[in-house]
Amino acid sequence: MPKQPTTVRLDPALYKQVLREAKKAGLNFSAVVQLLLHAFVRGTVHIGVSQYPEGYLETLERASAEVSQLYRKGKVKGYASSKQLFDDMLDR
Repeated sequence: MPKQPTTVRLDPALYKQVLREAKKAGLNFSAVVQLLLHAFVRGTVHIGVSQYPEGYLETLERASAEVSQLYRKGKVKGYASSKQLFDDMLDR
């Protein structure tokens, strides 16, 4: 199958890191790019924030535990459906 030649401009340090890791896996740079692009098309590669800020998960866990405790004490509303929740939020 014919291939489409493409130019990719990269930071030289990143390029060297990719080459080093690719060599460990027995791949060349083109193979790494091909794998990445195929994975992206399949939806197995997601572009976005993959690291949470320091302390975020701990804060989230504390807040979740607090809400769970309030719910058990009956101090937080519960809804049987999302429609009930939205109706309450929108004062319907």
